[in-house]
Amino acid sequence: MKLDLFEKYDFLSVNTFEIVDNKAEIEEVNIYLSDNFILVVCSENHFIYEFVKNMILNNIKMEDTPSIVSLFKINYLIFKNIIIHEFESLEKVEDMILKLEDEILEGAIDDHVSKINYIRGITRTVVKNTRPLLYIGDRILKENIRYLKYSDVKKYNLDNLQGIDFGIDKLYSFALSTRELADKLLDIYSSQVAEKTNVLITKLTVLTGIAAPLTIITGIYGMNFKVMPELEWTFGYPLTIFVMLIIIVVGIVIFKLKKLL
Repeated sequence: MKLDLFEKYDFLSVNTFEIVDNKAEIEEVNIYLSDNFILVVCSENHFIYEFVKNMILNNIKMEDTPSIVSLFKINYLIFKNIIIHEFESLEKVEDMILKLEDEILEGAIDDHVSKINYIRGITRTVVKNTRPLLYIGDRILKENIRYLKYSDVKKYNLDNLQGIDFGIDKLYSFALSTRELADKLLDIYSSQVAEKTNVLITKLTVLTGIAAPLTIITGIYGMNFKVMPELEWTFGYPLTIFVMLIIIVVGIVIFKLKKLL
């Protein structure tokens, strides 16, 4: 942001942001403030261009006030439109964050990491380009811009002056909160991944618990002792298999009842 005060006019340059197709588009707007005119320089596809164009085409009439007051009101309306539009853009960012949060809660996947980093990048860009607007509010209240040198502006627009500064503060607070929400997505993703890992480890532990008795049985009958009475039994083999199946079924039932499977 840049603010230069000259003898015949004040020059103000600000970066505005807009969310288009889930992308943050940053554009520069240059405003020249004079005692006799306001000149706004921006691209044709910018929302401020459309706003100023509509003001001209609709021939918006101000109240019966001095011309310098009318110019300030126009300047105020431009800033008000910037603040409102950027609030709407921040709401779109917030919607993106909440949508991704719901997706993560339904099931974390590797693709979510890139989406989280993308949204975090947007929020950081938004905060970076919103912070300089605080400087505008400070300069307005400190009476350093051209229009505040006139008592008529203070007389008719004190509430508007405070409104701009208040709106900028709220906008910046909203930008910070969206950045915090985006940062929390990583914590949510990490907790979901940890939960999936814990579930997997629990299932592996259960399988190990079921397989342990089977391992003991196979270990016993795998020993090469000469005297093992069970080896001579006619039904020794099917009986052993049956016992092992019973152990598996009982283990599964027990762990199901304990809701570990």
